[in-house]
Amino acid sequence: MSKVLVIQNARLEGPGTLGEMLKSDGFGLDVIFAKKEKIPPLDHSMVLVLGAPESANDSLEYLKNEMALIRDAAEKNIPVLGICLGSQLMAKAFGANVYLGPLKEIGFYDDVRLDNSPKLFEGIDSPFTVFHWHGDTFDIPHNATRLAYSGLYNQAFRIGSAVGLQFHLEVTRNDIVSWLESTQEDLSKVPYIDPKMILDEMEKTLPTVQSNMKIFYRNFKSAFGI
Repeated sequence: MSKVLVIQNARLEGPGTLGEMLKSDGFGLDVIFAKKEKIPPLDHSMVLVLGAPESANDSLEYLKNEMALIRDAAEKNIPVLGICLGSQLMAKAFGANVYLGPLKEIGFYDDVRLDNSPKLFEGIDSPFTVFHWHGDTFDIPHNATRLAYSGLYNQAFRIGSAVGLQFHLEVTRNDIVSWLESTQEDLSKVPYIDPKMILDEMEKTLPTVQSNMKIFYRNFKSAFGI
C-alpha cells in the first residue's frame, strides 16, 4: 500500500476531506503529531503538511524539522503539499519571507484568482471560492511559480514537486465549527470577522469549497503520477 506522510501541527487541524479521498483511493495515512512525535524516515508517495496557529517564524525545533522534510521531499521529487502553515513553512524553507499580513482572512472568500494557467487548478473557475484561516502570509520563493493570488495576498505556488496553498479546501463542517468555538474570545477582538455570518454561509458555500478540493486533488494526482 502506498503511504502518505501527514504532518499534523494542531489537534483540530486534520486532513479533512483530502484525507478521506486519499484513503478512498487506497493510500495509507501515516499521521504524525509534530509537536510530540518524531518525523519518520521518508519512505512515502506523498507528504502533506497541515496548518496550525503557530507562525513559520517561531523558533520551534519541530517546525525547523518540517522545513527540512519539505526540502528533502522536493529534492527527492516526492510530491509535498503544504496547507496554511504548511505553505508558509514551505515558502520559508525555500528562502522566502513569511510575515504578518495587514488583515486576518477568516471565513469563506470568493476572490482567489489563478495565475500562470496552472494545470493543478484546471476545471476550477477564476476567481474561485476557498475557506481561509490565516494572519501570516508569504512572498513567492525564488524559482517558484505563483499559482493563485487575491487582492491582498499570494495564495498558492509551486516549486518542483512542492505545492503550497495558503487557503483551506480540505475543511469539513466539523472543522469550521470547532475552529470557531475554540477561538471565540480571540475572534471577538477582530471587528471585521463575524463568526455567525461564517456559520450562516456554510450550508450554501462549503459544498463549492469541497468541490474545488475534489478537482484539485484529481489534478494533483495526475500531475505527480500518484
